[in-house]
Amino acid sequence: MLTEQSDEFFEALGEPKPENPFDLLDAYRFRLCYQQLGPGSVLDVGTYLGDFLKLAREDGRELFGTEINMARVNLVNSIMGPDIVRLDFRNGHLKLFATDSVDNVVCMETLEHVADDRNAISELCRVARNMVVITVPYRETVPQVLCTHCGQFTPHYGHQHSYDQGSFTDLAPQGWQVAKEYSFAKKNTRMISRVLPESRTTIPVLKLIDSMLPTPGRWLLVKLIPEKRGY
Repeated sequence: MLTEQSDEFFEALGEPKPENPFDLLDAYRFRLCYQQLGPGSVLDVGTYLGDFLKLAREDGRELFGTEINMARVNLVNSIMGPDIVRLDFRNGHLKLFATDSVDNVVCMETLEHVADDRNAISELCRVARNMVVITVPYRETVPQVLCTHCGQFTPHYGHQHSYDQGSFTDLAPQGWQVAKEYSFAKKNTRMISRVLPESRTTIPVLKLIDSMLPTPGRWLLVKLIPEKRGY
């Protein structure tokens, strides 16, 4: 049975508490996602600290974002500017965005936290005019831990789903199809990213190394587009 979280639950999460600072591997992940986008506006669902929106701003795009509580909304808007990020996507529902209202929708490392991920993907596609780009952990083993508060076993880090190649073929809503799907940030790529200096050529180098390795990556990138439309 799928259980939705209360508003009080989301507010109690407070501001983001990153375990690690934004690094070269994050920059690589964001650039890969950005390279999938078509022209026009961008909605980043699960904006976190706004780093992807900063990248999208370089092209002068119209920007939108969502976060799940007011502390996070206020924090990101203090970084990006007022009214860019809205309180939305709690439990996978986009209540403040009309159908076909944004050209490109991006959702990175967020779906695995939503109980009803099928509905959440449907919402992303409903809002998007042209495409949806998603990243999730790839082939993740989701351990269950005993919650000391409720006495129930719950998924570690709040991750509720594990995704593999082909997962989104079934999850895509009617009228949408998977245009691209691959894993990235493989083990050797992650190791190399720790020692490479940041420069204009670093991201292409990481992408090349990743493409040459047969091993599975840390994340799965998926691009969804409306059927009968090619990119």
